[in-house]
Amino acid sequence: MKVVAEKLSRKVPDRLTVENISFEVTPGKVLGLLGPDGAGKTTILRMILDLVKPDEGSVRFDDQKLKPEIRNQIGYLPEARGVYPHHRVIDILIYFARLKRLSRKKAQVEAVRHLDRFDMIDFMEHTVQELPPEMQQKVQILVTIVHDPKLLILDEPFLGMANLNQDLIKKLILRYKEEQRTVILATQQMNLAESLCDQILLLHQGRAILQGSVGQIRKKYRENLVLVEGEDNLTDLKKISGVRKFLLQNQVARLYVDPNQPVQKVLDQIIKQVRITRLEVNRPSLEDIYLEAVNNQGEA
Repeated sequence: MKVVAEKLSRKVPDRLTVENISFEVTPGKVLGLLGPDGAGKTTILRMILDLVKPDEGSVRFDDQKLKPEIRNQIGYLPEARGVYPHHRVIDILIYFARLKRLSRKKAQVEAVRHLDRFDMIDFMEHTVQELPPEMQQKVQILVTIVHDPKLLILDEPFLGMANLNQDLIKKLILRYKEEQRTVILATQQMNLAESLCDQILLLHQGRAILQGSVGQIRKKYRENLVLVEGEDNLTDLKKISGVRKFLLQNQVARLYVDPNQPVQKVLDQIIKQVRITRLEVNRPSLEDIYLEAVNNQGEA
């Protein structure tokens, strides 16, 4: 299912929570909405699902507006989670499958198939409250996909999840990619998103500050990143030739070195100027790129 959002904006009385957001994601691709709390990720997802109305802009699904038949092909894992604790696992899955308009027989078949796939078949007669926390999380994931959706929308899916279930979600996303389904993932865990997403949209205070494929964004920020901690004042390091950008955060200096500048020359100058307690050369992570992009916004 192709999803196209055009110029989405959402206002509250004092400010814009989302401003002029556009994107397109096609079957077999994963779009990552990345940024810290308050960046606008959840609001964008809710506008996609028509849970809140945009003040401007539109969302289309395979060139159509959202209607019941399309809604029934969407799986949504919200950040705030919970399932009925006093009900049996099998009954919960059948109930949610029926909400997506599966026949009773089809709902039963899909519930059992997914329980088997997630190694939960032996617990189908248990109530949710009888299960350990890790398995309760599995039930929440199963509720999201029991109807075999064409579009999967995940809001902070790794937050609070046990490590095994984080791995389960990663495998689920990769499987959905292979099966040519569409995935939209909102997360602040940029290291995980980098390995899963084809397209990313980096958000800051409701605005897109970077957008494109991981490769495109990395190409734009392909310079070396030098991290320095030392006993002396680090501010003067920004004057070193070849340092394109300098940030000082939590007593750690981040020097973004021009890709055409030999990094060893920069390191030699650093060693001459300060007493070093830590010196690292890295390729910038998505988080590093995000910090620089936010800093650039502040200077604009």
